[in-house]
Amino acid sequence: MPDPDEIREALEAGAAQHFGRPVRIDALEPLAGGASRELWGFVAVADGRSQRLVLRRDPEGVEDPAARRRELETLTAAHRHGVPVPQPFWLHDDGTGLVMARVEGETIPRRLLREDRYAGARAGLTRQLAAAAAAVHAVPLAEVASVEPAAGPPAQAAIVGLESELDRIGEPHPALELGLRWLRSHPPEPRDPRLVHGDFRLGNLAVDEKGLVAVLDWELVHAGDPLEDLGWLCIRSWRFGNDEHPVAGVGSREALLDFYAAAGGRKATAEDLRFWEVAANVRWGVICMVQARLHRSGAQRSLERAAIGRRTCEPEWDLLAMIG
Repeated sequence: MPDPDEIREALEAGAAQHFGRPVRIDALEPLAGGASRELWGFVAVADGRSQRLVLRRDPEGVEDPAARRRELETLTAAHRHGVPVPQPFWLHDDGTGLVMARVEGETIPRRLLREDRYAGARAGLTRQLAAAAAAVHAVPLAEVASVEPAAGPPAQAAIVGLESELDRIGEPHPALELGLRWLRSHPPEPRDPRLVHGDFRLGNLAVDEKGLVAVLDWELVHAGDPLEDLGWLCIRSWRFGNDEHPVAGVGSREALLDFYAAAGGRKATAEDLRFWEVAANVRWGVICMVQARLHRSGAQRSLERAAIGRRTCEPEWDLLAMIG
């Protein structure tokens, strides 16, 4: 467990530098959530005024300062362009954490999809997600220099990356191989890369009774095809049991595409979306394998990683249904 006193001291130093005056850190506490990052809530107090903030921090042993700098730069640009995101503030200590405004909202999918208090939010969430995605994809890549350019057409780069990762793992998964073969034989029209969130789904969205509050967890941001985010949002793994509603368990693909175009995104067809939903299932299958490998190798022993590894069969099953 990290030393709270050390974290408090580093936060006070970072806050003083950011705000240009002494700052007291109160109510520092670890927060639930954040499967891959530590979360700490706290209150920054200066000149009699207080602000509720959150520290999202790399766990010990997997520090990635370059990724946190990229996340800060992306959040800053997204916030500037009106994307619903927590306001970013500063990099923590040695660059392995990011401080941002604390937003109020629920992130647990089971509650969002089941509880009556969120019924109104569910009714409008497809439209809000489409608008948020369009806003993300409209952020100029020139303003996020730390996001590397796509290596070739986005669809081709995505396929090559998945193939390379599957080869590196070295396990036989025929369903994933069939999915990659289908992607190779059904390439979409090449598109100019745009900013892509990379993990746009329930669990990474804060929602209250009125609807979407903020898009969270930007560590997988990259340059790619915008429909990658929409395809990822639609896979069955992110419906959390509401399989009759393909879009995040709340809406239809047709409505998502219509709302996305109305919000300024490009007009896309169901077949365009299908390519990226197939790609998303392959990607999720590979991610599940990576998580299992981290646990089994002893590199990062975790019951959660082991449980995710067991889910590889879910996107494999969905892949066979989609391409059969």
